[in-house]
Amino acid sequence: MNSKEINQKEFELALSSNFVFENNPHIGLSISGGPDSMALFLLMKKCIKKLKGKISVFHFNHNLRSESGKEAEILENIVTSFQIDFYKIEWQHDGVVSRVMETSRDERYKRIIELCVKMKIIHLMTAHTYEDNIETYWMRKKRGSSTLGLSSIPKIKILDNVQILRPLLSFRKKRLIATCKAEKIKYFNDPSNSNHKYERVRVRNCLKIKEIKELKKIEKSFEQQKKKNLFIEKKVSKFFTQKLKFYKYGVFELKIEDLKDHPNELKIEILKKILSTCASKDSIPRRDSILTFLNKIEKNSSFTYTLNSCIIKVSNNEMKIYREITNRFKEYQYQLGKGKKILWQKRFEVESTKTNIKIKNINEQNWPNFKSHFSLKKSNLNFLILKTLPLFFVNKKVLIPFLSPKSGLEKYGIKFTFKPMTPLLKKNFF
Repeated sequence: MNSKEINQKEFELALSSNFVFENNPHIGLSISGGPDSMALFLLMKKCIKKLKGKISVFHFNHNLRSESGKEAEILENIVTSFQIDFYKIEWQHDGVVSRVMETSRDERYKRIIELCVKMKIIHLMTAHTYEDNIETYWMRKKRGSSTLGLSSIPKIKILDNVQILRPLLSFRKKRLIATCKAEKIKYFNDPSNSNHKYERVRVRNCLKIKEIKELKKIEKSFEQQKKKNLFIEKKVSKFFTQKLKFYKYGVFELKIEDLKDHPNELKIEILKKILSTCASKDSIPRRDSILTFLNKIEKNSSFTYTLNSCIIKVSNNEMKIYREITNRFKEYQYQLGKGKKILWQKRFEVESTKTNIKIKNINEQNWPNFKSHFSLKKSNLNFLILKTLPLFFVNKKVLIPFLSPKSGLEKYGIKFTFKPMTPLLKKNFF
């Protein structure tokens, strides 16, 4: 039986159900040239007119095959024939001898995200499918991932303030192929997708040869896991909105008794999310590491602990969590021009609307030169927190967010906002 192509209405329903766009959005598409990404291109090409926006297509030529250059050329001709901007990124992989595919994938995301940031594109779409999700779920299950670790590919992921959107996760690959055929658009099959040396390919082939009955069991398990994850995420979100205190200088506070009221699985996911957000990095702390910390809470009422590049201070039945300043953040320095913005230490968005400003980090060496002008006693800040904040130098004036009067920052047109790479909630908690 022939598979039915995806019609525009059901695709638009998938978009509106999962994503929110600004007026006249500029959306990036990461296109490989395979049937999945070409189907995404076709569907978005039509959809963007209704959104009254614009799409730009990014193609990463990994140069791992002799044919890839010619394919990139054909792809460019197809895209530009619809008067759509096409950006080709060439990767020279000289010297990369191990984990080539993983390195290629990481480089692809890095380079495309850099372009998105430069072009002020805040949404980037990729063409991951239902089968990709099943494969990822099965790989993680075999590795013994934790509950939420089994949730597979997220519909939304944020990297450097760019939302990576996966609108095709509910659609099967055969329907994407059917969509390309119905529209008579060319696509390419990458031979590496059949290379048995890659884990994903081995898993894919393993799933293909399983009996229909067994495959249905895996899919059922996957759908059940999604429901379980949704339940846990709702519980975690409820905890954040009702029990968690957040301070705009990037510190989290909660009562230990509020945490103890929950089962271990929920405690782990709560702390995972807080620590990932506070540190503002993609990596999450290991389950075993969090369990070690939770055991320590049971035995000690007052201590300081370091986990996932965060400092956790436990005392008086309370827990404060703030960013640890590691070596990579000790010598931060920027010249920020008028009308420009940066992401300070991957956590704070700094924007200058009126003038040029010089920005430096606070450390043990320079703080004695400035501390007489500021009072930590009148604030909730300690020096460990202070080190996560910047010094602003404007017209021979020195300003520090949350220590300098707010009117001082406003006078010079400085905006300072906590913008972590990994928000706590899908909605803006901050």
